[in-house]
Amino acid sequence: MVLNNSTDRALTHEEKITRAECYRAMAAAQLGFSYDSSKNIPELFASMFPDSKVAADYAMKDRKLSYVVSHGTGSFFIRELIKDVLKAPAYLLLFDETTIVGVRKQLDLHIRYWSEYQQGVVTRYWKSIMLVHATADIISHHLLDSLKSEGLDLSKLLHLGRDNPNVNKAADAMIEKEVRSAQEKKTGNSSSNGLLPIEPCPLHIIHTAFKRGFTQNDWQIEDILYDFWCFFLPIISS
Repeated sequence: MVLNNSTDRALTHEEKITRAECYRAMAAAQLGFSYDSSKNIPELFASMFPDSKVAADYAMKDRKLSYVVSHGTGSFFIRELIKDVLKAPAYLLLFDETTIVGVRKQLDLHIRYWSEYQQGVVTRYWKSIMLVHATADIISHHLLDSLKSEGLDLSKLLHLGRDNPNVNKAADAMIEKEVRSAQEKKTGNSSSNGLLPIEPCPLHIIHTAFKRGFTQNDWQIEDILYDFWCFFLPIISS
């Protein structure tokens, strides 16, 4: 990791601490360090560099590190993703809604498009939205709001992908209506095509690619997951 310590002005003490925390967060992300590895880092730095005021006041542990990585860098990578999608002639929106802890709903969004940067078709995770209820109205509202808030052209939305082509048909119809309206406004043609009626689930392609990846690399993920299941089974049963 290349560090850039140049600045047009002298940094305050608080800014130096923030810079040190950012360097540590980026190093942890790039090198694959766990968040737990930062539990005793403040005390370690203070002992290693007793003459440093920055080390003495450095206070980022595991929880703050997770926030810096997810919230501090997340917005940057989302901006880079959206900039790449905006250059594509069209894109697909893939979504999956599932129930999580507390009977809440989680709506995961992925985008598939031609990446000018990668020079190929890519599928990228975009965001997750937490919902209390997941009716067709709510899902379509969040999908459309997400697209519009990022400035993504609805007329370029080619297809909606989901885990089961027989569910969320009402949400499909609502978004189809908005896409047709956007296409008509852009082209002036009242007989726009709307979304492509591709029936097979495109999310399965991601799952199959993942399966092919760990099969080819002999990661033995199935064995590990089975071991987890056997380990926690007595706890779940009790």
